[in-house]
Amino acid sequence: DGAPESGGVGRGNASAVLGVVLMSLAPIPARMLHDTVVLKVVTGIDRYQNKTYTSYTVKNVHLQSSNDVIKSANNTEVQLKGVLFIDARKSLPVLDIYALQKQSLANGDTMRAVVTDASGTEVGDYAVLIVDDLPDVPATRRHHWELGLV
Repeated sequence: DGAPESGGVGRGNASAVLGVVLMSLAPIPARMLHDTVVLKVVTGIDRYQNKTYTSYTVKNVHLQSSNDVIKSANNTEVQLKGVLFIDARKSLPVLDIYALQKQSLANGDTMRAVVTDASGTEVGDYAVLIVDDLPDVPATRRHHWELGLV
């Protein structure tokens, strides 16, 4: 009768649900994932009132320049300097970026992202303004993270 099988799962990278075919996002090409980021999460304040951080190094990420203007949480316009792509499978180690940002904010400030290119040259030290989790099909899988940097 042409109806999808029970569970709505098709072949390959497609899912068929109620006659609609959904395709998975193509993986981020490995050749693009040549940067490294050190995520610095605020963990507290020392006795001199300086922020203390825990650092997490993630390899195989991609920094893309940006000049997009977005609205911040307090409804002001902010210009992004870049967008950092962290692949859910190829960027290592795999971290819960939302949890790290939440922890950092709970301790007084947004986390920071220090990005280096393939040659090891630091290309920027940014504040992480936005953390977006982009799902794949099925929506229970994460495809990648996008971090809006200022």
